[in-house]
Amino acid sequence: MKIVVKVSGKLLSPEEQTLPQAIKELRDGGARVVVVHGGGPQLTEIMEQMGKKPQFVEGLRITPPEEMDIIEMVLSGLLNKMLVGAFLRSGVPACGISGRDAFFLEGERHVLKKGAEEIELGRVGNVQRVNPKILWTLWESGFVPVVSPVCGDSNWHALNVNADWVAAHVACALQADFLVLFSDVPGVLKDPKDPQSLLEVLRVQEVENLIAEGRISGGMIPKLRFMAEVIESGVGEVLIGEGSEVVHLPRLLRKEGFRGTRILP
Repeated sequence: MKIVVKVSGKLLSPEEQTLPQAIKELRDGGARVVVVHGGGPQLTEIMEQMGKKPQFVEGLRITPPEEMDIIEMVLSGLLNKMLVGAFLRSGVPACGISGRDAFFLEGERHVLKKGAEEIELGRVGNVQRVNPKILWTLWESGFVPVVSPVCGDSNWHALNVNADWVAAHVACALQADFLVLFSDVPGVLKDPKDPQSLLEVLRVQEVENLIAEGRISGGMIPKLRFMAEVIESGVGEVLIGEGSEVVHLPRLLRKEGFRGTRILP
């Protein structure tokens, strides 16, 4: 069983134990696991300490070339090694990498269009090619890969890529059984203001109908369309859940889910 788990930066802390324990149970149960992490809150905090004001367009962090080094230091250095340390303290043999290692994730600059206008995002990127050889090498040596979402362009200069996008592309390349996305929302909600309006199961063919009916709106529209493409590319199942559900990850070994939204073929 192959599982790709993405955790948002809001769930990362030096004392984190729930995620490492859950991954340990998955690994002990025979699953091959990749962990991809974000780091938005920590990036914002460090940028502000340096006197820089973060700017976002449609949820994407504008990344001037002169700030890319800082972003890479925080994501691939501070946060990646902090999470690896948490795994090691729990007895999980983790190895931290980024998309710029071993020809792993090659991308190109992301072009955002509004009508005829192109919005300059700087070093924000999209994944174009995944070479999963490094993941298989680590797995075969008994390690759990922990991935920073910094990727390389055609000349292997750094690109800042959304961690959801990285996790999804890695899942597709591996033909993973599960892609699990943890953040600060409980899943797909019919009413964004009502956490009790959770859609527990969503079939790919239902996505466009829900959008047309206005039951899904805003930033969730491109996210769900992308996840539908992920399923159509061969990933078995996508799960979207709140960070508190990390403790229930081992249920996947029994093909059971947890509170959140399951996106199925």
